[in-house]
Amino acid sequence: MWNTAKKHLMTGVSYMIPIVVAGGILLSLGVIIGEETMIGEKLADYGVWVLGLMVPMIAGYISYSIADRPGIAVGLASGVFAAELGTGYIGGILVGFFAGWITNQLKKIPLHPNIAVIKPIMIIPVLGIGASAIFMTIISLPLAPAMTGLENWLNSMEGNNLLILGFIIAAMMAFDMGGPVNKIALAFCYATLAEGIYAPMAACWIGIMGAPLGLSLATLLFPNKFSKSEKTNAIPAALMGTLGITEGAIPYAVATPLKVIPVITIGSGIGGGIALILGAQSPIPAAIGIWGLPFVNGPFMLLIGLLIAVIIIALAVGFLRKESDVEESEDTELSF
Repeated sequence: MWNTAKKHLMTGVSYMIPIVVAGGILLSLGVIIGEETMIGEKLADYGVWVLGLMVPMIAGYISYSIADRPGIAVGLASGVFAAELGTGYIGGILVGFFAGWITNQLKKIPLHPNIAVIKPIMIIPVLGIGASAIFMTIISLPLAPAMTGLENWLNSMEGNNLLILGFIIAAMMAFDMGGPVNKIALAFCYATLAEGIYAPMAACWIGIMGAPLGLSLATLLFPNKFSKSEKTNAIPAALMGTLGITEGAIPYAVATPLKVIPVITIGSGIGGGIALILGAQSPIPAAIGIWGLPFVNGPFMLLIGLLIAVIIIALAVGFLRKESDVEESEDTELSF
């Protein structure tokens, strides 16, 4: 069941990401040019409008993943309800699953052939959207105040609170390198992005890129402590890191998990916390990697946090690993 739900969620996210990237870059360009200028103001406005499609997109395409094409209209409309009722990204996810489910139920209703022709263009959209509106009204009662409280809390954060927030997000992103913990942190960052809060996504960047880049650097600084295969993997892992793909760190974690996973978790967390304290914010998702750095708010601050994470990971793994671990990692590689 979890794998099925994850598949539907990832479908929604994959369709949503291009919208987030485009909107985030337009918004960033507007800020860079200057919102006091006509061009800068327009670009910033367009960016905000595009980012406003986040919630309808994820709801629409979760529903599409569940119920195929009939689910798109129901899901998109339901996502608009989620956004307007103040339930944000979380509400969009929940109503996306409901919209897909209710659409599938409506598809099963037997109808006379003469009436069945209007089923996909009238009956399913009207009844599906109506049911989703009721569902959203009910869940918005507790969810909207909770999202408002979360937004106010995040906006009020400063100092040590930002350090803790950045540490937790980046550490979770690095911990299982694309696994369930990573996905929970990523979902939280998208939720805050949908509410116009950009600091958590900056920490997310470091949690994604720090591990593969740090471990690649470690193979250069301590070549005697890594197998031939691990050293060969360094360049692909570094490239994956710059592209926002943390899975490049997995071969190193598999070989010596107790000497890699705690280090990448703590090192990434420290870098993420420092980046947030310095004021780094990202209106675009970390999925595009370091190539999106010019569009980040406070790019040098984020880069400082990333460099700190990379250096900590490289030096700590190099110190903890022994030359005897080379044989262990070679045995692990041969077993795949």
